Parts: sequence; structure tokens; C-alpha cells
Amino acid sequence: MKIVCRKLMGTLRPVDPVGEDALAKIKNNDLVMVEVKRARSLPHHRLYWALIGKVWENIDQELFPSPDNLSDTIKVMAGHRVQLHMPDGSVAFQAKSIAFHKMDQAEFSAFYERVCDVIAMHFLPGVTKDELRAEVQQMIGAAA
Repeated sequence: MKIVCRKLMGTLRPVDPVGEDALAKIKNNDLVMVEVKRARSLPHHRLYWALIGKVWENIDQELFPSPDNLSDTIKVMAGHRVQLHMPDGSVAFQAKSIAFHKMDQAEFSAFYERVCDVIAMHFLPGVTKDELRAEVQQMIGAAA
């Protein structure tokens, strides 16, 4: 079972009744295995989709018919992909998911930086990564 906890004064405390119930079932002095992952940032996720939308508005939409299609292309270019081997020997790529349960915040932050690099280099020539980031943050009201 996965529960969400908050660190308070050197201990982890559940943040909701589900977590409290799960911890209540563990006896004092029992050993448990814990996997620590930082929760993903919803504002950062929104920033990603605002970035994709902004890029999509400024490119050839016949080549990329939807923001989702553009997102998948950029994910593949940024290395967030799985390799597929075709029966004829050719290789194709499929974009991996960026769903909250698929990557933690540290992974998403690194992914986002690679995405900004790909966009600045291949989709919006003449726009720097920093200019792109500032524009999107201003657009959604995020702090720079």
C-alpha cells in the first residue's frame, strides 16, 4: 500500500485517514520497508502542458495535428521513450508516459529541462531556453 506522509520533526506522519489507518495496522517496533519518493508538482505539470500549447500555436499544425501529438514527438526527442524493434529490422520509438505515478518530481524536473532544450533547438529557432521558460511561466502566472 502507498500512503502520503509529511516530514515533521524528524518523523514521517500520514497526511490523511487512509495513511493513518495503514500505520495503525503496524505494531510498535515492527520493521517495514519504505520507498521515499517526492510527490510530483501539479504546477510544474501544468507548466509542461502550457509550454506544449505555446509551441503548438507557433508551429506547422499539419505536421503536428494536436498538442498531444507534439508532446509525444518531443518526449521521444528528449529521450523519454521505449525502443521498438520491428520485424523488418527497423527501429521505432514510442513516447513514455509522464503520468504522476510513472515519474517522481526529480525525474520530471530533469525531463522538463531536456524538453526545453529540444524545443529551443528544433522547434523555435532563435528563442533561447531561458526566454521560452520565462514566457511560459509568465503566461500561467508561475514564479520565475
